[in-house]
This record gives sequence, C-alpha cells and structure tokens, in this order.
Amino acid sequence: MLKFLLAPLYLIYKLWIGFIFWATLIILYPFFAIALSRKQWYPFAFKLKRFWSVLLQTLLFCPMTKSVLSELPDSPFIIVSNHSSHLDTVFMYRVIDRYFLFIGKGELLKWPLFRLFFRTMDIPIDRENRNNAYRSLQKAYDAIDRKECVAMYPEGTIPLSSPKMKAFKNGAFRMAVDKNVPIVPITWLTNYRIMNNPEKPFSPSLPGRIRVIIHAPVYPGGKDDADVIALRQRVFDVIEEALNKEIN
Repeated sequence: MLKFLLAPLYLIYKLWIGFIFWATLIILYPFFAIALSRKQWYPFAFKLKRFWSVLLQTLLFCPMTKSVLSELPDSPFIIVSNHSSHLDTVFMYRVIDRYFLFIGKGELLKWPLFRLFFRTMDIPIDRENRNNAYRSLQKAYDAIDRKECVAMYPEGTIPLSSPKMKAFKNGAFRMAVDKNVPIVPITWLTNYRIMNNPEKPFSPSLPGRIRVIIHAPVYPGGKDDADVIALRQRVFDVIEEALNKEIN
C-alpha cells in the first residue's frame, strides 16, 4: 500500500533526475567540447566532470558520505565498483579525485551528448565485436602505461537483481595481473535507492544520502589465469561484504 501511495513521487523524482541530468549536460556541453578537443586539455575536462558531479549531487538533493578505508595507492591503479544505478558513473568523479578514464559499454556511443566522452577521452568496449573489444582494451593498457588510472564495472551492466551483484567478468582483473597494478574496490551502498530502474517509472526512487566506501587496494598475486580468478574473487568478496551489511 505504501509503495502504491508513493508511486507518483517516485515518478516525479525520476523525471527530475532526467531533467537535471540533461539540462546541466546541455549547459556544460560547449565547455566539454572545447576541453575534449585536445588531449592535453583532458585533465581540465576531468575537473569539469568533477564539477558536474557536485552540481548533480546538489540539485538532486543527495548529500554524500564517503568512507575511506585506505589512502589511494600511487597511480596507476584500476577502480572497480558494483553497478547499481545509472548515477554511479557521474558520482564516481565526486568520489575519486585522481585523474582516471572510464571504460564503458559501447552502447554509450549512441547516447546523445554523453557519447562525446567516449568518442574522445574515455574508452568504449564493443562487446559484440572481439576485434574492436581487443583494440579498446589495448587503449586501456596504454593508459596504464602512461600512469593513468582506469575505472570499470566488472558486472558489465546494472543487474536486474540490483543491489545484489551478478558475477564479475575477468577484464579488469586480467589487466591488473598483466600490468601488476592494484585494484581499488568501491562499494556504492545507496545509489539504487536514489535512482532505481528508469525503465520502471513507478519503482522506488527518492532523494537520499549517497553512501560509498573506498576500500583498501587489492594487489595481484601472480601472473597466471588462476591468479586472475583469485583476484576477481577477492575483490568481489570485499565489495559484496560491505553491500550485504547495508541491504541485510
């Protein structure tokens, strides 16, 4: 009964999220376009993304509590998080102040305006074309060679079971093992409550506190396939343990 009564509020808030997201992106787009027109200006584009993240957080009435369990390691490192909401990506710039590139699904190249990021600075992965996917991963490897950090969602998408996670894919962990760089796990605890599935307009979605944990870095232990699997499981367990404490 309570969900039924709140359903109109859920819809109104989701419409507000959509309006604020696209309105602020339209306003900032000329500045992003200029900053992303030259590689040497990418660090400024990153700062602009951080500003956009703070702006969205403020206009969506979502204060943030960030629990930092360890200092970030020296660059480069790989940022890995659970993916429970479409807000995770923009809010990541509020959480991590170190310059990083996002690795995202190729479908983002179809998003109006937002695709600018993945045509320039960030790295899209075409999961339906192995050759294109390989070239994209090579760009990520090259970024690490330049001492740049990368961020990705090892689930590959927002699971229908969110906030419960789905199994992690190997990509981030293969990269960490190959390049001998640490993984920094991130747990989003409450984003799924702020913006639930946008394809279900009356599903729960209300403003609230963004709670996120930056865990201690996890270092690879070797170079074999077994080490990739072990690293993947260790990181999954770290994120899942914190998430379970929240949802249970």
